[in-house]
Amino acid sequence: MARRPRAAGLMAAIAAGALLLGACSSGSEEPAAEDTAAEAAVEEAPAEEAPAEEAAASEPVRVAAVIKDEANPFFGTIAQGMQDAAAEWGVDLTVEYAPTTNDEVGQADKLNALAGQGFDCFVVIPISSNNLNQGLGQISQAGTPIVNIDSPVDAEGLAAAGGSITAFVGTDNYAGGVNGGAKMKELLGDGATVGLIAGLAGNVTSNARIDGFKEGAAGLNFVGPVNADWETAKALDAAKAMIAANPDIAGIFAANDTMAQGIAQAVAESGKDIKVMGVDGIEAILTDIEAGKVTGSVSQYPWVMGKLGVEACVVAAQGGTVTEFVESPAIVVTADNVAEAIANFPKPPGTFESPFAAEIKK
Repeated sequence: MARRPRAAGLMAAIAAGALLLGACSSGSEEPAAEDTAAEAAVEEAPAEEAPAEEAAASEPVRVAAVIKDEANPFFGTIAQGMQDAAAEWGVDLTVEYAPTTNDEVGQADKLNALAGQGFDCFVVIPISSNNLNQGLGQISQAGTPIVNIDSPVDAEGLAAAGGSITAFVGTDNYAGGVNGGAKMKELLGDGATVGLIAGLAGNVTSNARIDGFKEGAAGLNFVGPVNADWETAKALDAAKAMIAANPDIAGIFAANDTMAQGIAQAVAESGKDIKVMGVDGIEAILTDIEAGKVTGSVSQYPWVMGKLGVEACVVAAQGGTVTEFVESPAIVVTADNVAEAIANFPKPPGTFESPFAAEIKK
């Protein structure tokens, strides 16, 4: 894979120049045999050094990724997509996870530790829209491209820190919420009561999914949203409270699948017929849909996001132009199409074509 040459070529030229100066410093008019040999060596030096320059030019692009916690299978699948892209394109990839789901400081520390290690590009998924901005500002000011995937960085906050994002790769979360809401309304009909369980308070991704769902399910009656911090156990407790307080509740929407798993447990314990829908399309939720424990999920295909994130980094590091926003696919998965979703996991149904493949210099 071609990339900008490093210092090997420059060092070769310096070495050749040193030899030339040594050869010219003799005071004798007739050069000695040793001087003649040195001059001949200098003339041949560029040809001898060419393989070293060629080797430097073919060094792999070095990409560092700082994403959310490894315990969430959604981010594990993103990492799998990154690793598959790295293997395909010969990328030197380093992936660091946030220590826990909501450890904003710990995640920022992981980024800061990588910032001075000479990486050619960074891929990031921030826990909150601003928790990585200080480190990203320094990386951006150094001229290193940054690809943001899945959860968007706050552009204004990053600009205030002196940085900018090269490209964003991810689902249109609002549109995904709209599609999930439309499916819930189709299943329940007008006037039904639906609970809403969100992620972190004020989180851009969570808000977009909840707001989109409410638009797509217009005509239903909403309870919440209640924040469960993306966690299964908290969503379980929130769902139990919702069911107890609203005997007529017919459905519950969660802003991610790990919370939907907790909701499904609460529904099973209640013994009621309550539709449950999440967002992400993790493998476990597809199994739950197949088993009838969960109604559906707005599947985002995190493998695609991870793969596209690394590929966008390669194009940017090689000096190519990367589209500012690249939308990854999202499909509502229910019992009607879950068999196909499972058969293709972690890839989306049909043929997936990367928009960056043709732009990468091999």
